[in-house]
Amino acid sequence: MEMETYPLLMVVVMALATARTTRLITRDRVFQAPRRAVLRALPDDHLLAYLVVCDWCVSMYTGALAAVGGAWAGWWPWAWAPALAFAFSHVTGWLASREGEG
Repeated sequence: MEMETYPLLMVVVMALATARTTRLITRDRVFQAPRRAVLRALPDDHLLAYLVVCDWCVSMYTGALAAVGGAWAGWWPWAWAPALAFAFSHVTGWLASREGEG
């Protein structure tokens, strides 16, 4: 693979990994029990209760981890990490808004 295309490929892969990880946390059945426990334990208006079901919110954290992880692995320069974190989050939110519940 050409070295010029490798960083682009990794950006795409990490954006999709951010989206999948976010969905695991906010919607998938595998984390349903912990998510319900948080929702039962906290008032409806509590920030953490909102956070565990908000794709846009959770994706900021998962996107930041992906961006920093990619920089640490040498897939892109550290200077790209802040912008990539926002981009990964936006891709995740965009995909989530077009996804059915099935």
